[in-house]
Amino acid sequence: MKDWDKIAIAKIKKTVEAPEGFIRLSGPLEHDNIVNGDGLRAVIWTQGCPNNCPGCQNPETWDYEAGFLASIDEVMERLAKFRGQTGLTFCGGEPFVQAKACKEIADRARKEFGWDIWSFSGFTYEQIKQAGGEAWEFLKSLDALIDGPFILAQKDLTLKFRGSKNQRLLRLERKSGKIISIE
Repeated sequence: MKDWDKIAIAKIKKTVEAPEGFIRLSGPLEHDNIVNGDGLRAVIWTQGCPNNCPGCQNPETWDYEAGFLASIDEVMERLAKFRGQTGLTFCGGEPFVQAKACKEIADRARKEFGWDIWSFSGFTYEQIKQAGGEAWEFLKSLDALIDGPFILAQKDLTLKFRGSKNQRLLRLERKSGKIISIE
């Protein structure tokens, strides 16, 4: 294992502190979003990111203690009011430092609304898999993952759903986490 993978795994395991049944958000829930995944999507903006990528479009989401706490039940009540959505996307911040809460919301949104589930992450698929635990369990609940840190020198505005050339759109087999395709 390379040193940067060890560092990434340690970062994944440094989770945002929130009471059981709560998630720390950086902003309001969105609906009718067409830029963070296929179809018309609801978006959850998580708070806290250890990567601090230069050029990040959301640096206000980095602080683990900023944003606000919301109960998962409250999030689900709000999501239930969004009509016409086909999926839910977790953005950030870094959703994988709140993997347990994100997985609970993902599982409930799939069951209650029939939505597909996507997430962005500044970590790679391989780093999340190596970290295991709650992060891997959240990944296994996804239909798609956009992985990898934003790299300003590789910024490319022509890429669909990605900001830099190093990032990948991974279509996943739900429950196993197996990669089906890479875009």
